[in-house]
Amino acid sequence: MPADRGSNRREFMKAASWGSLAVTAGMVATGRTPAFAAAPSKYPDWIPASPKPPKRGGTLTRASAWDPPVIDPRLTQSVGLYQFAGLTSNRLVRYAFTDEASGPGDMSLKGDLAESWAASPDHRVWTFKLRQGVKWQNLPPLNGRELTAADVKYCFEQYAKEGVQAFTFQEIEGMETPDKHTLRVHLKTPNTLFPQNVAEPVTVIFSREVLEEDGDLKKRLIGTGPYIVKEHTRKVRVVLQRNPDYWDKGRPYVDEYVILSTPDAATRLAAFRTGQADFIWVASPSEVETIIKTNPATVVQAYHNTLAPFGLALAQDRAPFNDVRVRRAVSMAIDRQKMVDTVFEGHGILGWGVPYIYYQDTPPTAKDLGPWWQYRPADAKKLLAEAGHPNGFETTLFYYEYFPQMTSEVQLVQHDLKRNLNINVKITKLDYTTYYGRYVESKWDGMSWGFQSGHAVGLDERTYMYMHSRSTKNFFRVNDPVIDELTTKLRRTPDKAEQRLIAKKIVDREYDQVLRMWMPYDNGFLVFQPHARNMAAVAMRRTDGYGSPSLARAWMEK
Repeated sequence: MPADRGSNRREFMKAASWGSLAVTAGMVATGRTPAFAAAPSKYPDWIPASPKPPKRGGTLTRASAWDPPVIDPRLTQSVGLYQFAGLTSNRLVRYAFTDEASGPGDMSLKGDLAESWAASPDHRVWTFKLRQGVKWQNLPPLNGRELTAADVKYCFEQYAKEGVQAFTFQEIEGMETPDKHTLRVHLKTPNTLFPQNVAEPVTVIFSREVLEEDGDLKKRLIGTGPYIVKEHTRKVRVVLQRNPDYWDKGRPYVDEYVILSTPDAATRLAAFRTGQADFIWVASPSEVETIIKTNPATVVQAYHNTLAPFGLALAQDRAPFNDVRVRRAVSMAIDRQKMVDTVFEGHGILGWGVPYIYYQDTPPTAKDLGPWWQYRPADAKKLLAEAGHPNGFETTLFYYEYFPQMTSEVQLVQHDLKRNLNINVKITKLDYTTYYGRYVESKWDGMSWGFQSGHAVGLDERTYMYMHSRSTKNFFRVNDPVIDELTTKLRRTPDKAEQRLIAKKIVDREYDQVLRMWMPYDNGFLVFQPHARNMAAVAMRRTDGYGSPSLARAWMEK
């Protein structure tokens, strides 16, 4: 593969805008989707690692819908950053990579910068033993010096001071470094799930020198990871270059990874079909079939649905949405099954927020989701009248189109609420950076097409960190004393069976109080060029997004 392949964005955009994508482009423009229900996916949800010896070299290229709002990991959890920050930097602990995992649901922890970790009997003190010989990337002001436990201590202290991750690290009471390769973390309260917290894709280790020299981390991203940032041009591209001094000898295999900023879905699709992108995510079976028709050798993975990351977020800290009757009425007025059947062509899920793998063995059914998730417009109208709104009301909703189907979902919500409850919803579509900032900073009233950040893998992150009333990640503005009590109890419970029971109680409470109104979703499909190896996604870790660290093990058979 030529070294400059995919590096010229102007040529890429020109070649990608071809006429055969008129149908897809029309769907984007109109918000329409095919009105049929497809059969269950015929594509596997797991692609095992290649048994062949990996090949070195080449340039991996991807057209991306996201652009990082900032590159300071303290200030954002945006996938726009972590689609590559996970390759420039390491964490203490990580989840299994594609070539190590037994399947898409493998949630086992592996050492990253830490070789081992252990807890005190009360789970308040955690000791991490770091790898020896790990070096920072050979760029000033680090210049390839060795990583020490003091570096990690400093990093965690800075996370605790400000930003969206502050709540995670503010539970640390103190830290000590008995020697330069040992970090001992003292927590304010017991947490049996702390290793999972520091294994989250966003908990990357950054350097003291860059922060102190620049005053922030917005200009340079220097880590210990397999790739070095060669270029970062906002809204154009990110170019990563292989780190020759990476501590995991022999890796990574690919020499260069180019991420082209491509907000238009039709252009991303065309880039893949013309061979200018090596892999792509698409949301629907029909999009996969479109690709297969022109690229029959394409490899497809049906991504494993464990949760829905998007939902209708309500400003539930103020009227009218601080009334549970209003929230329940809104939820019952929305025909979720219609969204599954039309928007996601029968391949989606109704929507739930905590990954089901943490509390039951099979995906929830409509019955499992409780009465307020059912489509009952007559009951919804009656309940809204009881709440004092017999004639409905007016509100607003803003969103960013992460994928074309999202616009269709937003429009269906608007239609259902008007028809069934006479709620007039004024919709505003924003660019990614504006949307992300407004949403996570809670600078809005009414409604938002909300999300829980896709980075969240661990059970504690998906419950305590996203639902506790004091959390900086509580974007849905949940303020429920029962949830606070249950999520706190969960992180103090070491027994796995008991954890599952508590998690189910959290989920049931969330549905009953309609604290987060999840909407149908399809995790969709990752589509790869036939030469791609070891790029499959695992549960909650898509390799084009927060699961990017796994690409250190990817290679191309060309």
